[in-house]
Amino acid sequence: MIAVGEPLYLQPLFSDKKDKYRCKICEVKDDRIYIDYPSNEITNRTEYFFDGTQFKASFVDKEKNVFTFRTELLGRKIEKIPVLIIASPKEEEIHKIQRREFVRVETLLDTAVSNVDDSYPPFNSVVLDLSAGGMLLSLPVKHNVSKGDMLECLTVLPMQSGEKIYLDLQCKVLRILDGHAKDRQRAPLQFESIDQKSRQHIIRFCFEQQLLMKKKETTI
Repeated sequence: MIAVGEPLYLQPLFSDKKDKYRCKICEVKDDRIYIDYPSNEITNRTEYFFDGTQFKASFVDKEKNVFTFRTELLGRKIEKIPVLIIASPKEEEIHKIQRREFVRVETLLDTAVSNVDDSYPPFNSVVLDLSAGGMLLSLPVKHNVSKGDMLECLTVLPMQSGEKIYLDLQCKVLRILDGHAKDRQRAPLQFESIDQKSRQHIIRFCFEQQLLMKKKETTI
């Protein structure tokens, strides 16, 4: 399940910081996992951790399911490159994260929407909230979107680095929500066949938005 060459994401436990770190799995041997040195998801800087540091680790399998487990830094070693050694979990210690457990953030993102079957004209809209499992779409005053429709959403993520990431997302309409008073209807969408790279871009964007909200709260 834990595959060599795949990314692994670490979040230190028992720390005031909520930073997340990305690394690559170099080798899995017996009860140990060898990883390259983790870099901060936001700053991209390599971080030093003491032996014994405990982490919450997560990874995505080939079916795009997200799994998490707890681990500990056991030591370090120089192979072809310097690597860290963390404890490998037992199978029963690996937990699957349900889609509803993905962090969801409120946002306003421009998106171009088209029906996969071309049964109605494309339209431009706004994403009201976003997670790695799906998003909430604001619908035009007059629309033909129905529950079960398959949509293609071209969405732009403005990252804190100034980079704009363009995602082509295949989505399924879960239901249509009525708006309050003069508000527009909304449609919760579930991502279908999303690739790992796109999902990680969304996770990173949501994480950055969380940090921004925390900074705003501390300045109020």
